[in-house]
Amino acid sequence: MIFADRIKKIREEFGVSQESFAEKLNISRQAVAKWEAGSAMPDIDNLIEISKIFQVSLDYLLLDRNCSNVTTITKCENFEIINFLIEAKKNTYANFSAGKVEPSRLASVDLAYESGDFKYLDTFVGGANFSGSEVVYHKKTPIWSMNYIGRLLSDEGNQSIDFLTKVLAQVSSEMPYRGPAFLQDGKYVYINSAYGEFNWFQGSEKIYYEDEQVYELVYHGGTVR
Repeated sequence: MIFADRIKKIREEFGVSQESFAEKLNISRQAVAKWEAGSAMPDIDNLIEISKIFQVSLDYLLLDRNCSNVTTITKCENFEIINFLIEAKKNTYANFSAGKVEPSRLASVDLAYESGDFKYLDTFVGGANFSGSEVVYHKKTPIWSMNYIGRLLSDEGNQSIDFLTKVLAQVSSEMPYRGPAFLQDGKYVYINSAYGEFNWFQGSEKIYYEDEQVYELVYHGGTVR
């Protein structure tokens, strides 16, 4: 029953329904329900795909190993980091720069959020042209970081900040770096592309206003140890 318990726990912590999970794997919802009930097991191809979707190891899915007892965050616990990261982002810059704390660098803006053993810190400098970094700590040890640099390309770019804030509030477990892959609101269009995995990734986001690009940002990051 280890797999049944683990897969249900991970799915629920990511906020993914059985239907959505089944669609990702191109299987029926009934198959997922059987896995979680312990009456059936996925084949090896689906096991590998599950490990990729939720960024967990096969050992964690199948063996009696409790990652919560490990001091250093490992790959099998990425879902915990991701859940915290999403919560932190929604409570800082995606919430009109909530969580402001004392600057850690000259002329920087710092946003912080804490929950349990986790702490998040976003530090950036600049205005229309800006750069910064986000770090997640576990028990005061840095475990994940992302660097970014962005700029506004026109006056409409200045007006797009409110739209961008709405976009970033929709950060999800599927793409926990910035916003969703695509979002449109009136004349504004947001596009976000990411490559790699949570442990090592890079990506970019753009905003268009009536087909004119008015904002761009590039980012990269991964786990640190």
